[in-house]
Amino acid sequence: MHVVYFDLETGGLLMEHPIIQLAAVAMDENGMIESFEVKVQFDPAMADAQALAVNHYDPDIWQREAITPAVARAKFTTFLKRFCDIEHISKRTGRPYRVAQLAGHNVASFDMPRLQKWYQDANEFLVADPRPLDTLQFAMWYFHVRGKRLPSYRLTEICKHFGIGVENAHDALADVMLCAEFIQRLTSKGR
Repeated sequence: MHVVYFDLETGGLLMEHPIIQLAAVAMDENGMIESFEVKVQFDPAMADAQALAVNHYDPDIWQREAITPAVARAKFTTFLKRFCDIEHISKRTGRPYRVAQLAGHNVASFDMPRLQKWYQDANEFLVADPRPLDTLQFAMWYFHVRGKRLPSYRLTEICKHFGIGVENAHDALADVMLCAEFIQRLTSKGR
């Protein structure tokens, strides 16, 4: 079964702040299959300046590389469709359809609701199971059953604990790669 780790960078912490970057990495039991990354066009006036600084926003880079939200969603949907392993049954038609399994760090409470809203606001279907695998919860359980507690469960702190090099945090693709490596370390034999 494939798992698609994903991360959003946003123009702030509120639901109405824009998505500015989206990245994903599709994995199977052998490792990474494919990666995805887009910068998304947005109105900087709708974002928090401090959040943009933390998220490495550079107006020149966005001017050159960012694509419209509609094109970003279409590209992400095409990417996800290659990894749809979960079968659901439509309540409306009774027919089966397939969706992808998403995962990521703190995605259940932050990224997934924003991604779902982004698709819903455009009246588009997100081809993903609405229940993502959240590595934040996994890490908390991992340490809990070992009688340990970390001072912080931020992805960078967890990765540092396991000796995973942390560079370029708050870049969506860098964060996704960190998340996937952290889970591979925790789920590999001998841990």
